[in-house]
Amino acid sequence: MKIAVWHNLPSGGASRALHQHIKGLAERGHHIEVWTSSLADSRFLDVDAYVAQTHILPLTIATRLRIEYIDDVRSLLFLNSTRIKRMMAFCEACAKEIEAGDFDILFANSCHFFNMPFIGRFVKRIPKVLYLQEPNRSLYEAYPNLIWKGLPSIQQNLLKPSYYSSYWQDLLKTHRARVLVREEFMNYQSYDKILVNSYFSNESLLRAYGGPGEVCYLGVDVDLFPFLDMARENFVMGLGSFHPPKGVDTAIRAVARIPESIRPKLVWVGNIGNKDYMAGLITLSQQQGVDFEPRQYVPHRELIQLLNTASCLLYTSTLEPFGFAPLEANACGLPVVAIGEGGVRETVINGYNGLLTGRNPGEIARAMEHVLTDAALFERLSANGRQVVRERWSVDDAVDRLENALMASCPVPQQEGVGQQA
Repeated sequence: MKIAVWHNLPSGGASRALHQHIKGLAERGHHIEVWTSSLADSRFLDVDAYVAQTHILPLTIATRLRIEYIDDVRSLLFLNSTRIKRMMAFCEACAKEIEAGDFDILFANSCHFFNMPFIGRFVKRIPKVLYLQEPNRSLYEAYPNLIWKGLPSIQQNLLKPSYYSSYWQDLLKTHRARVLVREEFMNYQSYDKILVNSYFSNESLLRAYGGPGEVCYLGVDVDLFPFLDMARENFVMGLGSFHPPKGVDTAIRAVARIPESIRPKLVWVGNIGNKDYMAGLITLSQQQGVDFEPRQYVPHRELIQLLNTASCLLYTSTLEPFGFAPLEANACGLPVVAIGEGGVRETVINGYNGLLTGRNPGEIARAMEHVLTDAALFERLSANGRQVVRERWSVDDAVDRLENALMASCPVPQQEGVGQQA
């Protein structure tokens, strides 16, 4: 196949997944060209060795305060914001180049700014498959707060000037969100097939857009995440960006409940982060008596050493759609203690390659204690984790699944989108 790949991804799990997909498809003889933006992290997603060409088109998303005010007023008329219009213009430019290239299929991936990408609306002549990591959760769930929640009743606030300011801001916020939901649905309907990374993600897709996708599980490259059989040290490790949905604060509170005599250090590795949230984590760790070491943008070699010397991976994300980290840890022989929700329930088998818990910090702490103090349990979880990655989560199997999905999509009529089929 001649495949046009589109993405607008930052560094992280989605970029690693796309790297594996591109590498695997190229090694099977498919011709691949990539379209992306000047704002994507092309250094992290370095695929130049596997593709015929990478096309990087300019994109500016940030707007000035004056434009934000104008967009607020426009949203009251359900008009698109400047950010949306710029993204649409960028995708239209990409589509013109793609359609001039005689490709067999478009393989689109998530957008850093909008999740559900606009590119499908502008590519008309070839089948379009989207690999969506997750819907825009801030629009469809409490993430962390539900955007549609109403203000307090005006009856108790009639004489408060601040209430009217809050009312106006709430009106603008919800109108902007409604515009974005409208555009997301149009984007969703433009694809012939949407692939997702877990059955949980498929349920999220169904809840958000009213139609299902197709589960296409990812895999872990054991050459990139090798088991080095190194001596384990007294620290537990977390992986994920420094944002509230990753639950770093929950991890700190859980470690704090481990008896001080055996309490491990918590090393958390992430890329992007919210500065205010990170400052709060430092304060919280000091209050809780936890030796907390946040690390950002860790080189891959250092990450592998950490995974091979830690004593446990602590995974506290909220409704993570798939979660690469538990499987990458398993590949390195590191047992996982994870909150049993989201896609993690499909990768971590409780008592086999990790331990699943609820959200209560005390329950999480007890599970970590078992892994830290029971050598036989650690060895069993470690061996099973390595085996489960080899047998169920190999990169070759993941590329097989994707290749089959793309090849099956090529005959799909161009005029039929996911929305019409659902």
